[in-house]
Amino acid sequence: MIMNDALFTKLQNFRSALNSSHLERESIIDGLLSRQNAFLLGVPGTGKSDLVRSICNGISDAKYFGYLLSPTTDPSEVFGPVAVTKLLNDEYTRDIEGYLPSCNIAFLDELFRGNSAILNSLLTLLNERTFNNGKVNVTTPIESIVAATNSWPDEESLQAFGDRFLFRPTVNTLKKPISKATLDRWSVGMAQRPQVGVHLTIKDLKDLQQAVDAVQVEDNFLEKFSGVWDVLEQRGIGISDRRRVQVLKFLKAWVVVQGETELCPEHMHGSLIHIVYQTEDDKEIIQEVLNQEIPTADRVFADAKRAAAGIMAEYNAQQSKHVHKANIETLNEFVFDLKRYYKDMSIVYDKVNEILDGSKLRLTFNARATGVKLIQQLQGHKDTLARAINDLSSN
Repeated sequence: MIMNDALFTKLQNFRSALNSSHLERESIIDGLLSRQNAFLLGVPGTGKSDLVRSICNGISDAKYFGYLLSPTTDPSEVFGPVAVTKLLNDEYTRDIEGYLPSCNIAFLDELFRGNSAILNSLLTLLNERTFNNGKVNVTTPIESIVAATNSWPDEESLQAFGDRFLFRPTVNTLKKPISKATLDRWSVGMAQRPQVGVHLTIKDLKDLQQAVDAVQVEDNFLEKFSGVWDVLEQRGIGISDRRRVQVLKFLKAWVVVQGETELCPEHMHGSLIHIVYQTEDDKEIIQEVLNQEIPTADRVFADAKRAAAGIMAEYNAQQSKHVHKANIETLNEFVFDLKRYYKDMSIVYDKVNEILDGSKLRLTFNARATGVKLIQQLQGHKDTLARAINDLSSN
């Protein structure tokens, strides 16, 4: 099934609304919308549960279950109380309505503080979406289970359990000054925090799964995918065959959330870094390998912008210096430097223009918009340098 225009619009509006209400959470939101089990790591107060609840509230008729676990949490608090009337007939079943097995989206805070009885019962829910309720194996309506913790455990058994959660991003405190200022304005009532609203239905989620199944794979994707893993394994980062299959399925869902229909190597950016790491150092290695093996237009544009800024900073510094030393010798030196700056800026311009023609690197709509804006800025820099050369050469 190819996603129809109406469903595409609903999904992208939902995604946009979530990003407007939850700042600096773009890749986390995309991963959560991909309907995989997720583990959110981060200090308290970063809005983890609020984000999951917003996603659930954005789906009409979706049932939410949230719970803060502790070593003393009884399984009945999570899976439902034992049905006393059936127990009298020697049937050990639980009344699961209103509890985890009956929800669509679950949030389990401080999961690793839960006892073994709870963690063991969660395994089949995580892997198969079923719950063993006495003599009956119940197929649950769970779309995703999201857990959270402040830190990854040291115990090997808990690490293995945490590996059942494919998507494991770190939720940091806000970094950008503009985001902090926006949050402050929301807090004191100077601006209203955008409401997420309701955008999807449970049926839409089923249709989206069909769209995921229909995602096409670009010809060179598997070759690039294997190449990335070959390099990562050389750097000491590997995954099991089971997880490798899960990653590929996740990436197809990631594609649909981006509003696209074909899986490309570039989709590994922004996603793998939240999936396959074991330590913080691993994240740096993963990003380094991805940049090396799968260059992106966004990366090229960012490098070009930095290069252009460096050229203009050097030009401005030299201009200021030569204004105070206006003799023939220094002016000739300045003209020579200006021609070099112009040549370097032209190289940067040509590199960006080459990417914009779309023949070398894949361009998303946003990347193309960034590139078009950048090429205009670079042309402005070239014009500035050309005028300076002309003015000095004519004097």
